[in-house]
Amino acid sequence: MKSKSVFRALGVAIFAAAVPSAAMAEDPGITDTSIKIGMFGSLTGPAAAWGWPTINGAKMIYDAVNAEGGIHGRKIEVVVEDDQCQAPLALAAAKKLVHRDGVFMLHGGSCSGATLPVREMVLSDEVPLMVLVATADEIVQQPNDQIGRAFLPGSYDGEIIANFLATMPNIKKVAAVGNTDAIANVRYPKLEESLKARGIEYLGLEPIEVEATDATAQVLKVKSMNPDAVVLVARPAPASVYLKDAARLGLTVPTMGATVVDLQDLVDRVGDTKPLENTYVVSFYKSPLTEAPMAPWIDMLKTYYPDDKVQASAFYGTSGAIAVVEALKRAGPDLTRDSFMAALAEIQNLDGGPMACTLNFAATDLEGCKTGSVWGMRDGKVTAIGDTWK
Repeated sequence: MKSKSVFRALGVAIFAAAVPSAAMAEDPGITDTSIKIGMFGSLTGPAAAWGWPTINGAKMIYDAVNAEGGIHGRKIEVVVEDDQCQAPLALAAAKKLVHRDGVFMLHGGSCSGATLPVREMVLSDEVPLMVLVATADEIVQQPNDQIGRAFLPGSYDGEIIANFLATMPNIKKVAAVGNTDAIANVRYPKLEESLKARGIEYLGLEPIEVEATDATAQVLKVKSMNPDAVVLVARPAPASVYLKDAARLGLTVPTMGATVVDLQDLVDRVGDTKPLENTYVVSFYKSPLTEAPMAPWIDMLKTYYPDDKVQASAFYGTSGAIAVVEALKRAGPDLTRDSFMAALAEIQNLDGGPMACTLNFAATDLEGCKTGSVWGMRDGKVTAIGDTWK
């Protein structure tokens, strides 16, 4: 099986089947032969781009584990629900998965606003939740003994952006252009705080609508601010509109994008690398999809979901599934929700798969990934350039 060689090449553990202890756990979702995991996300609706692609990027890890016999003799059974990126539907999906389908744990959440209400439910019901792709810090903040995350949370964009801009020469004033939805808003406070901590003046935010088709007004307003750099916190479509209009109107200062966009996707949308020559983007990933570090994960996706498009969003949930599998292995044959969470909290220095971080959890901090990578254009090619401009 192709997935077997992929896992071994990456040093990601796939576990030999073993017979569970005769003393069965009392928690739901566990049998002698299976562990039931409930997944939920925006399969339909305006945020569907973070739905099936992200879920399948997590499921392929579970599929690969099952192909090798499962974990301690149990194979992973996945049940999926659609939340359409709406809070009432996300809460209803989580309740159905837990109370009707009887899952052992949840792995879900495409949208922060929709996932936040689920937080209170899983804490109250003591159900483990691995966040799928929702980035709001509040989802995983303490007090919390049930919810883990294995990719960069939203506010950490600001820290990485500020660090990077501080390494560039003559960056003293920075303006932001961005959306004002929940995904964007979580990033601004930490951005402002981090810039000020490095002696960089924050000139404020110029809003742009998610549906924007023209950014002339935003570009002209930013030009009047005379910034040394611009931070772009916008979804892919308005971000590409802004970048094209900035190039057209002669705004040539460095632009630093947050993780809500992917640089290769921006190149594809803009249709030309020239407007992006001085553009940098924070990424979750170790490298662009075209480079060697991502090849094993692309191969795995093609093995299990050959019809899926190879795109950045396809791997947002992968590291969370890697962490879940590792915790299930460490929890042993006598699996319970408590033993799973205790095992997750002990994970240190676990390779984050496609993520640009190693995963480190603790009982007092279940935010497992706190670093990202910065990408830029080099010789017309999207390149991972590290955490400093030089």
